[in-house]
Amino acid sequence: MENNLQDKNSAKQNKAEKLSKFAEILSQLRKERGISQKKAANDLGISQALLSHYEKGIRECGLDFVIKCSEYYGVTTDYLLGVSENRNGVDMAFMSDDDAMEKSSVQTLVHASNMILNMISSAKDISASKYIYDYYTLCVYRGALTMAKAGILPKEMFKIDFNLGRELASAAIAVEDARFVFIEDKSRTGTDLSEKTALHSIIERAEEHILTSFILE
Repeated sequence: MENNLQDKNSAKQNKAEKLSKFAEILSQLRKERGISQKKAANDLGISQALLSHYEKGIRECGLDFVIKCSEYYGVTTDYLLGVSENRNGVDMAFMSDDDAMEKSSVQTLVHASNMILNMISSAKDISASKYIYDYYTLCVYRGALTMAKAGILPKEMFKIDFNLGRELASAAIAVEDARFVFIEDKSRTGTDLSEKTALHSIIERAEEHILTSFILE
């Protein structure tokens, strides 16, 4: 009898911990994305009050809502439920502590990229969304070419020669840069990223690199 009671208490505590973990992650993802609770609730098709209860761990949601949130924030359901620390299902186990680049830096880049892709997928302006997607794809492609030339990626992944591919990618990026002037300035109506996120860190790092490498006194 006593064992049954202990099992019930243990199960109850385990459930409470899982609910608390889900609530913490749900709130964190929304803040990382830089959106209000009201907007997130509206996008997810529930009331702000209910979302607030979910984020505080007051109420337990159903499986359908977990799946909807995983799609909305671009993470796996396992990550959302606190079962896995891997957000995107990509195995990062191949990385070791001896890597030249710090793991924390790579994770920051992964998180920032995830934020950008999430924003692209949720953007209402299709033309701006396509521009960002094309630009981002070309930048990743050019980086991949560099990795292939350094022997990190297999040559068989590419149909175009390294040097020619890089030149063509650079030209395509230059064309996208020229198209940028046609995108209306939405700085007053865009997402308010008031809290520091991974995207802030990447922007700070990039601007520091530009200022120290290219701006002459």
